[in-house]
Amino acid sequence: MPHKAIEDFLSEMHSINWFEHSGCPNENYYMVFSLYEACDKWGEQSFAVWESQICALEDIAIEKMGDDVIDEVFDTVSAAIGDIVWEKFGAYIDRQHLEEESAVSFELFDDIKRDIAWGCIEKILDISGFFTMLIEIYKKGYFPCSWVGIYPSGQVVVL
Repeated sequence: MPHKAIEDFLSEMHSINWFEHSGCPNENYYMVFSLYEACDKWGEQSFAVWESQICALEDIAIEKMGDDVIDEVFDTVSAAIGDIVWEKFGAYIDRQHLEEESAVSFELFDDIKRDIAWGCIEKILDISGFFTMLIEIYKKGYFPCSWVGIYPSGQVVVL
């Protein structure tokens, strides 16, 4: 397993100010302000866009890395970022007074860890792709949760 690349990637992830700007309007993104809206209104579109990107990347990753390494990357990333992301996600929910919508928190939390793990795989494979783009949005303090339009046209939806 490419430990150095993963360590470097995770160091970069620890510098993210998770959700720092979530809830703050930004003209570069299509904004949503509700966890339920992110899941219910945008979930199907999110699935369509993300699934196609995951399938394409997974095919490359299986060929170049193998399933065991992919699984190890997911486990390593999840363990490394899980606590801090959960803490910051909870703080965002509190700050935006979304406690009544927290029923979907675990689903969204898993989506975040998935995005970051696939971003790590892109980093290992030296690919600048969809998940690398999402990581740049996370770095800006937003949570990319869906897409308006047909990818790659359109605009990212963020919390």
